[in-house]
Amino acid sequence: MNNTRISTQPYKGSRDFYPEDLRLRDYIFGIWREVCKSYGYEEYDGPFLESFELYAAKSGEELVNEQLYSFTDRGERKIAIRPEMTPTLARMVAAKYKALNFPIRWFSIPNLWRYEKPQRGRLREFFQLNVDVMGIDEISADFEVMCLAIDIMKRAGAKEGMFELRINNRKLMDEFYNFLGLTIEQKIEFSKVLDKKAKISPEDFNKILEEKVLLSENQIKDVNNLLSQPNTLLEQMLSQKSNGAKEVKELLKKVKDANLENFIKFDPTIVRGLAYYTGIVFEQFDLNPQNTRAMFGGGRYNDLVKIFADASVPATGFGMGDVTFMDFLTAWKLLPQNQDELDYMITRWPETNPEKATIYENLASEIAIKLRAKGKKVLVWLDNFSKLDKQLKFAERKNASMAVIFGENEIKDKTVIIKNLRTSTQEILLLEDFLKN
Repeated sequence: MNNTRISTQPYKGSRDFYPEDLRLRDYIFGIWREVCKSYGYEEYDGPFLESFELYAAKSGEELVNEQLYSFTDRGERKIAIRPEMTPTLARMVAAKYKALNFPIRWFSIPNLWRYEKPQRGRLREFFQLNVDVMGIDEISADFEVMCLAIDIMKRAGAKEGMFELRINNRKLMDEFYNFLGLTIEQKIEFSKVLDKKAKISPEDFNKILEEKVLLSENQIKDVNNLLSQPNTLLEQMLSQKSNGAKEVKELLKKVKDANLENFIKFDPTIVRGLAYYTGIVFEQFDLNPQNTRAMFGGGRYNDLVKIFADASVPATGFGMGDVTFMDFLTAWKLLPQNQDELDYMITRWPETNPEKATIYENLASEIAIKLRAKGKKVLVWLDNFSKLDKQLKFAERKNASMAVIFGENEIKDKTVIIKNLRTSTQEILLLEDFLKN
């Protein structure tokens, strides 16, 4: 006989959601849905499995070659578990392009998978809020999704100084690279090192600029000066008639007019996927000293629908993961307490006599049915032998507000004892009066 036991651990990088964990997840999803719907966005979803080609066509090489869960199905089709939602969105929009009422404002909360090393803020399985506007090629759309993201943070209790949204523009950086006279290969290397600038030392940054990007000593000095003075860089590129710089300037004007300057900053080191983004890009950072990292990002991607149809659909949006969002709420102590409280727990008087026990059971069931019909959350004790003290302690652990107690005398008098578990006070009410309220 094989005595080897199967591990109780979930697959590496995935999670079990026990009830207390699921309550917190639902709390986060509730905030996401509430804020998105308050902006007039509609929820959608797509399949868990997609064609491998969907990601090979437009996703970055690292995602496709190293992070994608893929397999060949029984019909010899190459399939992938979705690692992101935007390609699915683009496919869906292209499929019904002529029937859709543009502009569309959609959001989704898909379950996603990526094969990467699990670490703080990053798992293989995660949920992600995707928010997108399609059909508007104006900075107003980019600004709206940023405002929505900020409102999500505020709705969760975040205040000024807890987080910061940093913006840049892909066109601006391409024009900056042209201003420096870089080749295509140099641009790619420059973007890579910019993306990790905050994680490496100034010496390592300069070394990569010299050895990989092949910049001269004077170029490296000029680059560092401009990167350390974002406004100077912006003005320099405006003087070069940079379209990207104009878009950043327009966006910053909207930020100022909305009094959001303490939440949104221009940062030329923000560089996102070369395969996707075509204009404004942004990342939101947790400013907690023990958790300084990018929480999520997004930007404008105007060319994605073109891989499916002869249609140009301007688009902008972002993806916010539940893991980094949970880390943020935990670090700033913003998680709610006593989620999903019960209104009532109906106790059962300990009774060994089967006939009396049935009477208690039937009355408990009748009371529960009537309370639930009023929209109350009610838990009923199920056995007839547990001591009342044990039942009340259980009710407190389940965050019940009130306990309904009755025994032989209460049944005779047609009354119930209502115990307030918050204050430990109680009162006797006529059952009829109690159920009327």
